[in-house]
Amino acid sequence: MRRLVHRLGGRSPRERAARQARHVRAQLGVAADIAITARRRALADQPPAAEPGRGRRPARGRVTVDDVLEYARQHFGLAAVPREKAAAVLRARYELRGGRRDLDTDAYTL
Repeated sequence: MRRLVHRLGGRSPRERAARQARHVRAQLGVAADIAITARRRALADQPPAAEPGRGRRPARGRVTVDDVLEYARQHFGLAAVPREKAAAVLRARYELRGGRRDLDTDAYTL
């Protein structure tokens, strides 16, 4: 008779840790998307800034790592996320969503 070994969740501790890390990274990605979208919506509500002699120039917004951490805490309860990890996710989402055209970020300074 074969003996069946039942592991918690059918996964090794290494597999569980990797899965948890992917889940947290995905949640940080969503938090970064929320921060970018919120900043763009706030920009859309503002009139373009006028510069003397150059006409109207579209305003630029700023998405910070603190914005991402705050949305991660509010929406997912992630309270202990390292700033470096949040900055890496924000950089990836910022580049993917074309943030350079209308937003600035501090994610590259960490």
